Amino acid sequence: MKKVRASKVETQPPLPNRAIARRKLLPLYNSIGLLARRLEQRLTQRFEVYAGDHKLTRAQFALLVVVALVPGLEQAELAELSGYDPATTGVVIGKLEQLGLVTRARSNRSRRGWLVSATESGALLVEQELEVLDELQASILSALDPGEQLQLLRLMSKMLGVANSYYQPENK
Repeated sequence: MKKVRASKVETQPPLPNRAIARRKLLPLYNSIGLLARRLEQRLTQRFEVYAGDHKLTRAQFALLVVVALVPGLEQAELAELSGYDPATTGVVIGKLEQLGLVTRARSNRSRRGWLVSATESGALLVEQELEVLDELQASILSALDPGEQLQLLRLMSKMLGVANSYYQPENK
């Protein structure tokens, strides 16, 4: 006769009621860090949908836009204007160069600088896809009424110190 071993059935405690769990997690759910991360996730997901066939990351697209719209920048200036650190900018520009969307050449303005230029295909891609930014922003902000949208954009710009159409810091 074969001896049958009694198996241990592991039982996990039941999940708490969602309302109770959410109430307990309010310190986390109220944190700007969580809210910013969740917004970033949503932006990335929607960007991938709106970006279509070009399959660029948001960083690649942002840097390509700056290169195309402000020609003649050195890579360090590009990093400063775009808000990316120099190391990240270098890596992203390298990828855009591999894709044939930008070129780099030694700068005549500084010994170690590189001038970054959009290729014809890079400039054309930017021209075609700039509408994506408006559509993406409208989609993300659609849960807010127009006044709330402007208020959010103004407050975000102010928090980050970004001078734009929504916020102009006073010169002190």
